[in-house]
Amino acid sequence: MSTRLLNLGPCTCSVVAPEPVHEAMRHYVSPFLVPTLDGEPDITVSISCDSAAVADARRSLADQPATALRTSHPDQRYRAWITEGHEVLLPEYAPDHVITATPDLLVIAAEQPRVAASIGTRVVRQLLMRGGEIQAGRCVHAAAVDIDGHGVLIGGHPGSGKTTVLTHLIEDHGAHPVANDRAVLIPRRGRQWHAIGVPLAWRFTPEGIGGSPTLANALTDFEPVRGRHLVDGKIELTPWEVSRLVGRPTLPITEIQRIVILTRSPSTPVMNPDSGFVQQHLDFSVEDFFAEDWLNLRPLLARNAEVSARDSEFWLRLAETMPVLALAWTDPSELPDVAAAAYHGTQR
Repeated sequence: MSTRLLNLGPCTCSVVAPEPVHEAMRHYVSPFLVPTLDGEPDITVSISCDSAAVADARRSLADQPATALRTSHPDQRYRAWITEGHEVLLPEYAPDHVITATPDLLVIAAEQPRVAASIGTRVVRQLLMRGGEIQAGRCVHAAAVDIDGHGVLIGGHPGSGKTTVLTHLIEDHGAHPVANDRAVLIPRRGRQWHAIGVPLAWRFTPEGIGGSPTLANALTDFEPVRGRHLVDGKIELTPWEVSRLVGRPTLPITEIQRIVILTRSPSTPVMNPDSGFVQQHLDFSVEDFFAEDWLNLRPLLARNAEVSARDSEFWLRLAETMPVLALAWTDPSELPDVAAAAYHGTQR
């Protein structure tokens, strides 16, 4: 077992795990790894591969009704047993791991290293997202890049070309990736906004991967760790794989300087996007399956941080303080030009 330190921005944590688990998690959390922290971590996550501990938890709780059901992922629900001082969570189906949560420690025991790393990564995502909410932030459906210290947030509905424009910004214009589909957007003083990338796999359609010569060529003799032809025939790459293949390290955070909204539409792009337009294209709304605080982290994180009130005028403030550029396109051959416009912050 060894320890890694993560600075997630809104909170910090230490992860204690076997080396194979650290190596698997590195594919997602590497941008947040730091050699030291200022002070003690907000929480420690301890991960082990211990099938006996999983079996003991299943056996000890078999005759006790669960206190609650919680959803952590579209394909994962937990039964939770809440007792004084701690909570125990077991998957509703395929109970191959157990999570025990106390105020300062999350303990994950799993039967296999692959499962241990997957659950550990999901826990890190929760810490990042819930920590951002404590500071009045929100998750937004957007990619983000950093261009010489200036952040660009790229929003749009599914199919609007976000991933292709993102790869063109990286390959053609030297941008650093920050987020590929989900970012935590946190308001700061004055007109400042910080975007932190939520570590998720990049998904490419066969057509979309063809828009990236670097990635398309690399995949001729490179086998992604997540395999090929997964959901809807898409190819999935981890953030670490993308960074390595394109030669641009992923950054954990960027200060946003402008927002670009992409639409696949023959209509004239909106020239003066308002807060409603911005929210329509960035908000996950009530259907966000990552919105549930299934580990009950908010009370813990609120105890260790300065809590900011949730801003009911979040979208209005965002639209009023950030330049918003709407870019429309109809044919995929236009996307390199769309990326160039996003880079320069100008209409095509």
